[in-house]
Amino acid sequence: MRMTFDRRALTLLQALALLGAIGVAGYLAYQKATNGIPPCTAGGGCALALYSPWGYLAGIPLAYIGTTAAAVLLLATPWRLMELRAVSLVLFLIGAIFTIYLRYVEQAHFGGNVCAWCVAFMAFWWIAGACELLRLVRTPLAADAEPA
Repeated sequence: MRMTFDRRALTLLQALALLGAIGVAGYLAYQKATNGIPPCTAGGGCALALYSPWGYLAGIPLAYIGTTAAAVLLLATPWRLMELRAVSLVLFLIGAIFTIYLRYVEQAHFGGNVCAWCVAFMAFWWIAGACELLRLVRTPLAADAEPA
């Protein structure tokens, strides 16, 4: 059984979620670049996450990687080419797996402290990824048949 979803609504929601992810990751990247401390009223683990040894991948701060990945996926969002949609979904899945790993790191090494900014990025990422998946597997509506 295939589900029916409005492509335009999914595309818009995905773009909005990616803009949210860029905003969060971009703010953290700015804090990282200026050696700032992000405010963390809920959870208390924001500075721990930003400056921990797990806050890097191959020497690159995760905030920079998250900002770049979300921006690249945002640029790919409007395109309807099925191969590009499939590649985007794979990138979302890689990012989703990485967010799960980082939540584990947070729980295992930060004494139960949670980075609220990281959780917000994760939520935006997962919403955008779910939209990508639905766009890929959905049954087109009659309105989708008209050119964009």
